[in-house]
This record gives sequence, structure tokens and C-alpha cells, in this order.
Amino acid sequence: MKIARMVAGFLLAVSLTSGSAMAGYLSGSDKTLSVTLLPGLVQTSSSTGQLTFALQEGVHDTLTDTTGAEVDHYYLWVEVNGQQVLAIDPIWVEY
Repeated sequence: MKIARMVAGFLLAVSLTSGSAMAGYLSGSDKTLSVTLLPGLVQTSSSTGQLTFALQEGVHDTLTDTTGAEVDHYYLWVEVNGQQVLAIDPIWVEY
């Protein structure tokens, strides 16, 4: 419960301090890895996927607001039994 409050506080702080929306997010470039695991036994929720997405977008917004630099990015989504359970912003370097 304490962790949930900390995460909620972080999300609130980021949303109040960020002025840009989805800095450089290229949703059309998203990739998805889908896995089916014992559908009758394994219960999943998309709330963790949305939480990891929101946290990473908050970081992007904070960096954009702080530095003025907008970084194009996309996500690798992990789906278990049809639910997005994890959003991963892959690190890439452009030369």
C-alpha cells in the first residue's frame, strides 16, 4: 500500500509539473509480444501495463520540460493472456 501511495504521488507530481503531452511518443512504432499462459489459471490485469507506461511518459515529460529536448520514443508491450502487463521504453542511441 505504501508503494502504491508513492507511485500515485509521483504520478500526481509529474502531471502537475509537466506542460507537454506525450513528448515525441510514436505510438505507430510500438511492438507487442503476446504470450498465452494457462488462461484459466493465470489472471492478469492491464493496470500494470498502464502504470509502467504512465511512469515512463512522466519521465519523458519531465526531461522535455527541464531540457527542452524532445526525444522520439516507442514502447515494447508485453501482453499475457490478452492483457498489456508491461510497457518497456527500449533504450536506443542514434549516431
